[in-house]
Amino acid sequence: MIALSGLLSACVDAPLQPAHLAADGQLHGLMPMEHAIPTTSSTTPRRVVSFNAVVAAQKQGALEDAVVFPKDVGEIHLHVRADGLDSVRPVTFVWIHDELREEQEGVLAPASALARVASRNIDPEQTGWWRVEVYAETDQSGARELLVTREFQVL
Repeated sequence: MIALSGLLSACVDAPLQPAHLAADGQLHGLMPMEHAIPTTSSTTPRRVVSFNAVVAAQKQGALEDAVVFPKDVGEIHLHVRADGLDSVRPVTFVWIHDELREEQEGVLAPASALARVASRNIDPEQTGWWRVEVYAETDQSGARELLVTREFQVL
């Protein structure tokens, strides 16, 4: 079970500037999303985990967080940093555009820097608004908690 306790600040959708990233890829000064994620079972105390998410055309290296991409971008990458996570957690990445809804199974791992966790090819005719969502694994009731969401536009 995961409880949403915070929202990304408005500045997360703004492009990252060099001052936001240290040489090792760590983010500085961004407001994280915080979630309580159980460490072992529902009877143990919950641990607060904060997520920073970047949507970028770059697969690695210096990332430019963006909300608008050209139609010939080719591929969009989701990079996430999960502070406070104590072990690898299975997640589902959902890419949404118009009637398209594509799910990709994956994981989030403890990290002190951004890591590319999911990617999606974008065809030049797939213009308009897109959203990528990250869901925790299904709980005992069959529900999946939304951990991170990012919207972007392809023009």
